[in-house]
Amino acid sequence: MKKLLSSIIQKFIFQIMKSRYAAHLIFKIDFKPVKKGAYYFDMTTLVLTKLLLRKINKDDRVLDMGTGTSSIIGLTLWKQCGCYVVCSDINPEIVSMAQENVEFNQAPIQVKHSNLFENIEEDFDVVVFNPPYVPTKKGTMSNLSKQFQSQWDGGEDGSSVIKQFLDELQQVKRSVKAYVGINYWYLPKEKFLPMIEMKKDLKLRKIYRHAFLPIEVFIIEKKTSF
Repeated sequence: MKKLLSSIIQKFIFQIMKSRYAAHLIFKIDFKPVKKGAYYFDMTTLVLTKLLLRKINKDDRVLDMGTGTSSIIGLTLWKQCGCYVVCSDINPEIVSMAQENVEFNQAPIQVKHSNLFENIEEDFDVVVFNPPYVPTKKGTMSNLSKQFQSQWDGGEDGSSVIKQFLDELQQVKRSVKAYVGINYWYLPKEKFLPMIEMKKDLKLRKIYRHAFLPIEVFIIEKKTSF
């Protein structure tokens, strides 16, 4: 019975995530229709955005990494906080769709094609990352989109992209704060925390846990090198 209820709730959530009207209602952003198989946002995007709106200042320079087809986080922060935003994604097709949505909103946001920090040359105060954390097998069994697999596929145990992100974050030359959103249905905190603790130049500052959604946001600080 519990599994059946969980399945029903999950299907309902996926329908909301694909709703252009719901996305506009929640984020106060205009959206171009996305292609079949894509979605406007997920639960992690929602929780991350709500938290960031309380934390980001107008003077902050923000990198929205893994921005997704609609650049929701980047556009929302630009529109409501007035901060400088650059968005990036590893998938060229997603970059193109995100750029269209940025232009649709007449936002002065650059969308870059980049594998994590690979093509990021600027310095930022804040990095926002809603990483792919769904284990490959689970995503395949759930019929998640193959076309947009880069948005959800976190490898065998869901942690492969996050591990690479932490490796590269540690190499950033200046001090920066990273907000990383995780759905613990797929990647529990007990797996993620040791990855941070292994990095001598990274410090976990805080964990925000949503009241009823299975989402945690980890605030990680890259210490300044001397």
